[in-house]
Amino acid sequence: MECWGASGTTNTLGGKGGYTKGNIILNANTIFYIYVGGCGIAPSSNKQYVTSPGGWNGGGSAIQNYNSDFFSLSCTSGGGATDIRTINGNWDNFNSLKSRIMVAGAGGGFYIDEHNHSTAYVTDTGGGAGGLIGLSGTKKEYGSGYSSSSLPTGGTQTSGGLGMYGWMASENSYFTEGNGRFCAGGDSPTQSGGGGAGYYGGGSGSCVSGSGGSSFISGHTGCNAITSSSTSSNIVHTGQPNHYSGYVFTNTVMKAGNEVMPSPTGGTETGHSGNGYCKITWHPSL
Repeated sequence: MECWGASGTTNTLGGKGGYTKGNIILNANTIFYIYVGGCGIAPSSNKQYVTSPGGWNGGGSAIQNYNSDFFSLSCTSGGGATDIRTINGNWDNFNSLKSRIMVAGAGGGFYIDEHNHSTAYVTDTGGGAGGLIGLSGTKKEYGSGYSSSSLPTGGTQTSGGLGMYGWMASENSYFTEGNGRFCAGGDSPTQSGGGGAGYYGGGSGSCVSGSGGSSFISGHTGCNAITSSSTSSNIVHTGQPNHYSGYVFTNTVMKAGNEVMPSPTGGTETGHSGNGYCKITWHPSL
């Protein structure tokens, strides 16, 4: 089984999706449910505060600002993860989510600020998917009112990525915005790229690109499975990689969004761009 997570957009600025692979021996008539992530989405029009919904299967939303007299801002939502589950349900149904035995994380959305609609003042690329930990997006200082002390972080094996944390001089206070969560990327609170989905989603923020989500494979070294008794309000991790269902992969491969990986259409690619993908190949010799 192979999965590719979606990217934060189809161009070079969006964070790229990750790749997961593993072999598994199954009984006849075993049923799995495949959820294929959707690519991050650009704003539909040049208007103030247009929200772009996240890519399907957990991508964080993005918010664009636009001022026809002075500047324009463009950003995309985070991509959706691609995963394999043992229980059917809506993409965000918790019982379905916790049954995931393989997850390929998605990339975060980008952020561009153009002054006078021509000169790129800030260009921030989205963070690629993990690996065990999603990759951070990029950020540049924006105006005199903000002084960021950290970037949004990628999702991990036990928590969503943190949204941008910093000091807002105009308000004389600290701010934390756009945290990722189990399965989903952080939503942009204002004019930023969305976080990528994954086992845990990447963070977003304000005036910043989104970070990538983490990946998961039952049986892969370094992964941290949850217990069957976990609830949406109390997720408990086992500290070991094997999923409680007993479905465990061997010969596993996990690639982050900045690594060379097989392409679903043949050949290789560095990170996956576009919508996600899943490929299942029968090997009678197993």
